[in-house]
Amino acid sequence: MLKTSYYNRVRRLTAIAAIAIFLLISSCANEAPPTGGKKDLKPPKVKYSNPPAKSLNFKGDKIKIRFDEFIVQNLDPSEILVSPPLSKNPKYLVNGKNLLIKLPTPLKDSTTYTINFGDAIKDNNENNVLKNFTFVFATGNKLDSASISGHVINVKEPTKTEDIMVALYPADTADGILHTKPYYFAQTDKSGAYKIENIKAGGYHMYALKDENLNYIYDQANELVGFKDTLITLSDSSRLSSDITVFESQTAKPKLVDAEPTAPGRIMISYNASIKTLKLDADILKSDDLVEVKESKDSLIYWYSSVYAAKAKLILTANDTITDTTRVELRALSKDTTGDRKLYPLQFEVESIKQDSSSQKQNNRPLRSPFKPIIVNLSRPVIGIDSNKRVYILNDSTKKADTVTFEIGQETKRDMHVTYTQKPGMPYSLVVLDSTLRDQWGWWNKKLVYSWQAGNLDNYGNILLTLKFDHPEKYYIFKILDDQQHTVSTFYYVGNQERKVTLSNMPAGNYHLQAIEDANKNGEWDSGDIIKKQQPEKIINFSEVYTLKGSWDLEIEVRIQDQAPSLSQPTGKRNGMTPR
Repeated sequence: MLKTSYYNRVRRLTAIAAIAIFLLISSCANEAPPTGGKKDLKPPKVKYSNPPAKSLNFKGDKIKIRFDEFIVQNLDPSEILVSPPLSKNPKYLVNGKNLLIKLPTPLKDSTTYTINFGDAIKDNNENNVLKNFTFVFATGNKLDSASISGHVINVKEPTKTEDIMVALYPADTADGILHTKPYYFAQTDKSGAYKIENIKAGGYHMYALKDENLNYIYDQANELVGFKDTLITLSDSSRLSSDITVFESQTAKPKLVDAEPTAPGRIMISYNASIKTLKLDADILKSDDLVEVKESKDSLIYWYSSVYAAKAKLILTANDTITDTTRVELRALSKDTTGDRKLYPLQFEVESIKQDSSSQKQNNRPLRSPFKPIIVNLSRPVIGIDSNKRVYILNDSTKKADTVTFEIGQETKRDMHVTYTQKPGMPYSLVVLDSTLRDQWGWWNKKLVYSWQAGNLDNYGNILLTLKFDHPEKYYIFKILDDQQHTVSTFYYVGNQERKVTLSNMPAGNYHLQAIEDANKNGEWDSGDIIKKQQPEKIINFSEVYTLKGSWDLEIEVRIQDQAPSLSQPTGKRNGMTPR
């Protein structure tokens, strides 16, 4: 009996040991990522590879790369490019921290191969991307050693230059970025810098692309694209530096993204790129309907008066060639809304409140310049005015009410232009009495009140510009931009004579300067054309930031020469607090 019990105990221990060994072997064969701990913010790193990176005289058909952490199991082969192209695509197998690459054979003799992984390598926990990771090896006794580096310049938005692909195509490739994937490429970093290494000596076409759909080909209207006018020629071990500009191509065919009803009587129409013209037809279209183009020119508002309709069919023709038909479920009014008019009354649009830095008191009124026209936006278009009704501005400090004249802008019919001379530092209210304005729906307004604070005099100064351009044959558009990159002043310059410009009563704050080479002299900036191989008009964004103090004159000298644009050190002096 004791002997049987002993044997049974041994068998149980043996079975437990066998299970433990099996589990240990299984865990070694299939690595799994650990769970828990702090959030991982770093991308994977290569610990070692077989063969080592940049090996010479490679004769095998397999490459094994070991990372310092677990990577995603399913790599997207469409993101991985091999240069020069192979007869068949390699196979990419992931097991935990290991990546096995199975290459098709045979490989070309005396050839440098670069496997560019794009954004394919990510860690398994947080999807942190190992950017611009390449694996290079050679089947001969030397590596291709030419390289090219530089920066990408976004012609319209200088700060947005990250994750743009810079690509090279052999000299005999026609319009490569439009039809084929690149031979060599790299992605830009946060500063817009790129670097491509281990390039074979020869001639190449260079392109840049903000690849929105990640297919390495320019085929989307909203993709920024750029090209070099001339062939890039690289010799062995050359280190070339070359910048490239990206832009939105004029020949891009915009696509309708959405037609969304955002309120009764209002549909927001969005395209994936800016458009030049739009023809709209609809089964609810009436004579008082209108289309308002937003500043970006890639979105529009359709203001319609059939506010009780539940559905609409829109036919949209962009740039006279691209027609889309879409059906929209509208945000319709109920019939009883007409009686009380409480749900959607005509209103002044709400503004963000900017405080007067020179005032001791804080208030909830928006701050307006006393030197600029009074323009107030309404919540929907106005198509009728009762001229017998009084519109007045009330000085909320003195309680004096002055009758004013006004006009409704003809383009959007939502902007109310009021004629009135303000006094700095005063609080005002614009009052529109009942039944003065008839909106697009046929409704007359209830009493409207818009209140604001006129800025104090010592919150404004003058900018004194001296322009000295050395290009009499060029025509420039010169712009002053505020901190939000909004244009606050525009003027034109031609010739090489010194010119002085005074910008009076500008709000204190930071300003930027911009000059546009208006090559076709049409008074506006024109983008490039990737099909016609036409570069965009040059935009010079001066890097300096100029701070205007209240009650001061800021003097700036601007000079555009053959070498580079230059700016003087600004000088400032008190202007006696006298507005110009």
